[in-house]
Amino acid sequence: MRVVVASRLALAVGLFLLSLAWIPTEEAWAQGAKDKKGDFKRVPFKTADGVELQGTFYPAAKSKDACILLLHDFDSRKGGSSHQDGWDQLAESLQNEGYSVLTFDFRGFGDSKSVTEEFWELNKNGHNNVLRGARLPAGRRPTSIDYKEFPPSYYANLVNDIIAAKAYLDRRNDAGEVNTSNLVVIGAGEGAALGAMWMASQCWLKSSPTGLPINLNEPECKDLACGIWLTMGSKIPGVGRQLPTWLREVGGQNKVPMAFIYGKNDTIGGSAADRYLGAIKTAARSRDALKQTGPFAVPNTKLTGAALLQKGLPTEQWVLRDYLHPVLEKRGIHERKKRENEKLVFYWVPTSNPRPVPANQMGEEVVRPVPLRFFGLGGF
Repeated sequence: MRVVVASRLALAVGLFLLSLAWIPTEEAWAQGAKDKKGDFKRVPFKTADGVELQGTFYPAAKSKDACILLLHDFDSRKGGSSHQDGWDQLAESLQNEGYSVLTFDFRGFGDSKSVTEEFWELNKNGHNNVLRGARLPAGRRPTSIDYKEFPPSYYANLVNDIIAAKAYLDRRNDAGEVNTSNLVVIGAGEGAALGAMWMASQCWLKSSPTGLPINLNEPECKDLACGIWLTMGSKIPGVGRQLPTWLREVGGQNKVPMAFIYGKNDTIGGSAADRYLGAIKTAARSRDALKQTGPFAVPNTKLTGAALLQKGLPTEQWVLRDYLHPVLEKRGIHERKKRENEKLVFYWVPTSNPRPVPANQMGEEVVRPVPLRFFGLGGF
């Protein structure tokens, strides 16, 4: 009897030790843990104001020399994450078509809840002062945040997470793994609204190789291939009101192609798409600039946002075959260029205030939080 017990104990210990061999080391996790189901990696990256975002990177199976950023929908009551509805399936389909793809959870959502003490530095990150944790003394402030604690006015600051995601892709660009000179942005709901806001910021963001505002490069939006919006949201305070202005800047004046997708039976989504397209048309300098900007009404459904990616609907097929391919073919693949953002100084040069305003300091890889006042919004 003792022999049997000892044998079972030895077997249990052996199995336990064997299992330890499969636990990824800290170094392996930092590089990105690969999931068993497919060729993708869980990747963390930080924002300029100290949030650790959790993302998933899908390296291209066969290179089309373009990369795609997915921006998930979210709700102040129901939440949201980068694994909603058909988001993962879309990422895998894009990867199989030859695109590198990055998805991530916005701050406070999904797994993106960890923050550093830097997040609460009021002099540097005053926009975070509206959160309850800022009222506590240093050393007692939370190390995590949750969307349930965000006041409505705070959600516009989530645009800074997109800035961090682009900086992450730029680092992979410099490693020769992706080409951020051909960037496609696909957003759903409120994620789409933030995507339009971020694109507008790229039209106002210029770099200087010398650090002086008298020697500025072309705006960063020159690297945007197109935007694809699934029922663009308008519930973020102030953002919905400003969307037509931003879309005129991006789609009309800077000629970035855009597709507005909505359910055929969704009258609200259809009316919003018509309104946004109308705004772009008023700013377009030629009809040719609008040839690849338009609506797509998904037939026989009133679903919204990422739910339009459900199986049985033609949404994903239309994105892959009928839109992305011809847009990139007409645009042509722009040659990869070294970013090395830490060696550049960036400036905000918004249309409403053409005087350059510093956006970072030499040595910083991620541009500092967006001054919301440039976007017609309250805040810093």
